[in-house]
Amino acid sequence: MAGRDLEDFRRAFRTGERVTGRVLSRPDARHALVDISGFELLAATDTDPPPGARLTFFIARMHPVVVLREIARDQAPANAPDPRRMAGLLSSLASARTALETRLTSLGLPPAPGPTVDLADLKRRFLAMLRADEKALAAYERSASLARELAALPDVRRRGRYLYAPWYPPGAFAHELLLERTGADGTQDIHLAFRLAGPGEIRIKARLQGDLARCMVFAAMPGRMDGHAFLPETVRLGRRVVRLELSAAPRPLAASPPSLAASLLPDGTRSFTGVNLRV
Repeated sequence: MAGRDLEDFRRAFRTGERVTGRVLSRPDARHALVDISGFELLAATDTDPPPGARLTFFIARMHPVVVLREIARDQAPANAPDPRRMAGLLSSLASARTALETRLTSLGLPPAPGPTVDLADLKRRFLAMLRADEKALAAYERSASLARELAALPDVRRRGRYLYAPWYPPGAFAHELLLERTGADGTQDIHLAFRLAGPGEIRIKARLQGDLARCMVFAAMPGRMDGHAFLPETVRLGRRVVRLELSAAPRPLAASPPSLAASLLPDGTRSFTGVNLRV
């Protein structure tokens, strides 16, 4: 990984965080090239993961080198929810969101926000718009209910608050939001996932400390993001105004990434068990 990419990786993630990666290729019998949110890492391995395999890692260290450890399947808690239930919940949430999104196109959208976004006001106007369409409102309530059910799962609750907030950004689809627990240093990581015509799948990771949020943006097609001003200068959270700062240029997103919700749940894949991965 080049020096600039390494610094971007350190800005995007923190020690102790769980990340999902995909095996890109096997340069030789002892190594695998892994894609984690658009960052390519060469990993030492004594197992044989096939290209395309999705793996979940724990960031054990960031300095002087990045060290990742795979989260093995047998590390899941004994009271983990039934995988079939989780798969059904994810599928139901995706279907409910689609039912709402197909109706939003006929309702029109609230005006695009300016340089400062008031999230409470944006939510109020979005819900007022839904009240004009009984089926749209019912689809939203169904989606919100399923998101709350998913947020109550132990694996998700340990990470923070998972929310369905389809009012921001306007015009996007497949919204997902995760507010991680505030760390001992007072910082909080916020993850926003959505899809836009043009750049496609987008992930934003913001590290909030005080009144400043430093953001990393990942997109399926970052070169097509010029016309999308979805990252405002500031965001109003009640009486608090937070300034947003882009930490680096938008980066390419891994092909066919799992949904934000799916990445929070236990993964059945098991490779690289007990092996350190070094950049």
